[in-house]
Amino acid sequence: MGMDEKVDEVLKQYELDIKAKRRVRGSVVVESGDEFYVVKPYLRDEMRILFEESVKECLYKNGYEFADFALKNNLEKYISEDSCGGKWVIRRWFQAQDCDVRDKSEVRMAAGHLAYLHRCMRLPDESEAKFNTSRIDIVSLFKKHNNEMKRVNSYIKAKKQKNHMEISILNSFREFYEQGVEALEYIQRCGIDELCEKTISENRIIHGSYNYHNIFFSRENIITSNFEKSAVGLQMTDLYDWIRKIMEKNGWNCELGVSIVEEYIKKREPEPGEMEVLHALLLYPEKYWKLVNFYYNGKKTWISEKNYEKLEKIRAQEPDRQKFIAKIKDLRV
Repeated sequence: MGMDEKVDEVLKQYELDIKAKRRVRGSVVVESGDEFYVVKPYLRDEMRILFEESVKECLYKNGYEFADFALKNNLEKYISEDSCGGKWVIRRWFQAQDCDVRDKSEVRMAAGHLAYLHRCMRLPDESEAKFNTSRIDIVSLFKKHNNEMKRVNSYIKAKKQKNHMEISILNSFREFYEQGVEALEYIQRCGIDELCEKTISENRIIHGSYNYHNIFFSRENIITSNFEKSAVGLQMTDLYDWIRKIMEKNGWNCELGVSIVEEYIKKREPEPGEMEVLHALLLYPEKYWKLVNFYYNGKKTWISEKNYEKLEKIRAQEPDRQKFIAKIKDLRV
């Protein structure tokens, strides 16, 4: 059974008057009356989507209506099944444009919008949140990634014949590994235990995937979608995700990066320890770790030229990245 037939089966389980359908990024957007909805496969369970919708309900109670709220079917369930057992969810959709990563005004507005979301996203019911905790233990994460970088370096050094990708990794390893060690030592010195405890006790929620694929601009509003990775977590991880993706697309433009952070803290004043978390996350060479780890876990008999180019780009952008990190460290809230 094809995707179109499965979607038709799912749509019959809802009270929707379908006028039109179109494929969009592995999903189907449907028009019903004056409203739009997106039909997507869903790989999690009912408990998980109940959590996601409770997060959006927090936003709604604070006056924010422009999230991709899920619809309940005729059985009052969020998840529907096709005849093959596939799970689907229908969410509200909007006529809006993707956030333009080259538009300085939009990326700053999105940072301010994130600050607003963070002020709203605190779940009152501990039972809903305690099973959905993410990105709290940064120390363990940094240790794990550092060990993985060391493992890749040792593996390549032991090889008799090395290709250009492996030579580039060896030549750059010390610089980026030392950054990982520095980030780990910095976050350990800062002592963010109190911030972590407060985050958990107050059920502070992160979006978990706050990037330009999930933020849209209409004429009057900013739309937020894809809460599938939302969880209790250190909210500065969301801001870090936004900054890193935007800065990579803009060549680590220092002025732009600082303005993004300033826009966020204008709308939500960071608490003690939060700017230290942001600095540590920015200091950690995540992109480098991700690329060399991907190399190690992949097929080493064939080297992707695209990944080699990515590695060389990371190395070339490093001076500008370090300039920005220094600016953020000196930023006073």
